[in-house]
Amino acid sequence: MRREAVAAGIEAAGLDAICVFYPARVAYLTGFHHIPTERPITLVLGPKTSAILVVPAVEKEHAESSTSLDRVEVYFEYPGAEHPMERVAAVLGEIGARSARIGADHDGYIPYWGYRGPLLSDLLGQRAFDAEPIIESLRCVKSPTEIACIQLSCDWAVRAHRRMQAAIETGKTEMEIYAPVVTETLQEMLREMPGWRPRGFAGNGLESMFVAGRSTAMPHGFVRGHGVQPGDVLVSGASADIDGYLSELERTMIVGEPTPEQVRAFDAMLALQSRAIEIMAPGVPAGEVELATVRLAEELGVADKLRHHVGHSIGLEGHEAPFLDRGEETVLEAGMVFTVEPGVYLKEVGGFRHSDTVVITEDGCRVMTDYPRALKDLVIKP
Repeated sequence: MRREAVAAGIEAAGLDAICVFYPARVAYLTGFHHIPTERPITLVLGPKTSAILVVPAVEKEHAESSTSLDRVEVYFEYPGAEHPMERVAAVLGEIGARSARIGADHDGYIPYWGYRGPLLSDLLGQRAFDAEPIIESLRCVKSPTEIACIQLSCDWAVRAHRRMQAAIETGKTEMEIYAPVVTETLQEMLREMPGWRPRGFAGNGLESMFVAGRSTAMPHGFVRGHGVQPGDVLVSGASADIDGYLSELERTMIVGEPTPEQVRAFDAMLALQSRAIEIMAPGVPAGEVELATVRLAEELGVADKLRHHVGHSIGLEGHEAPFLDRGEETVLEAGMVFTVEPGVYLKEVGGFRHSDTVVITEDGCRVMTDYPRALKDLVIKP
């Protein structure tokens, strides 16, 4: 159905074919999830839904068993005697695609792991038509089946996070606490969902972790092997891979009795997130969600403590378009799924950020991550 929709877009644009290079888009249109390497993988689509996947020999059986394509074209290796992009050009020639009527989501394979090669425009003699919007316009709005996958991802993230929060104790490092939790929850997933396996691009299929101490003041702070101490701010993250679909659950926790400064920062963060969720509904410009939170941040005196926009879409990837950002022109529609995660960051105190996965509904929105947000529920006894 997705390829049929793209084929209609190809025909409407007057194209003979498009090349899809980006791994998540290949997965979206074929069901073929792969680990990107220096070996190019390209999906060639025609207007009559003809679909050809060009893969290296190491992916031959994987591609043939996990897709319903018309053809899997195999080259041996990269860089090879014949560069893989030459094979892509040959496939385009075989289906009669004219250079002036070829589109692509990128001008050739995206450089990765040492890849070097000709651009698609070098082979065609001209720049390909920008076909990325044809695919991305579909990915923005999730189907009921996609939303069900994301909801199940949320449910497992919640379960793993509850177990992790209960396991936090002072003196232990972050990994000593959360690594056993991940293993235990993965075992539950395998017992309760026989046949389940991660389908995404990396990882073991489940994440539940946290960063402790002053590292939290960096929005993308790293785990430092910090022994959890009374007074620490903890910022967590949890997600699960359900048929390649992801979710996001993040919470700010505090070890021991919160200080007045921690309470003020936490309350401001929670107010910003609540404001964003309150106004999310069909017809609301995505940019207005961030602007509304910024206005509140100014009222609360924490506007200079913001470090990123309010959120982003999520699905086959942890970050997708559109974004809850003042520069985003998209208008919210039912079926869109976002993370909502405005953060307040104080260098000497820590970072304060909740993230919830939220789906836009016909009459508003629904929080998919059912987990406490209030400070009283997120204080860890030392």
